[in-house]
Amino acid sequence: MRDEGEAYAERLKEAGVSVEAKRYDGMIHGFFWMPGVLEQGRESIEQAANALKRVFQGSVASK
Repeated sequence: MRDEGEAYAERLKEAGVSVEAKRYDGMIHGFFWMPGVLEQGRESIEQAANALKRVFQGSVASK
């Protein structure tokens, strides 16, 4: 799944889509849902939330 996700991110970049991809080595599938147990889970949620904030702020600014 990791390789497929990274390949998908690369294809999106090639198509001109803004992409932010980060590999969390050593993590199990579903670690995103474990922020209280795994620091990387908390980090990944922060990364996703920050990316969404940037996009939403940009969409409000462009109106």
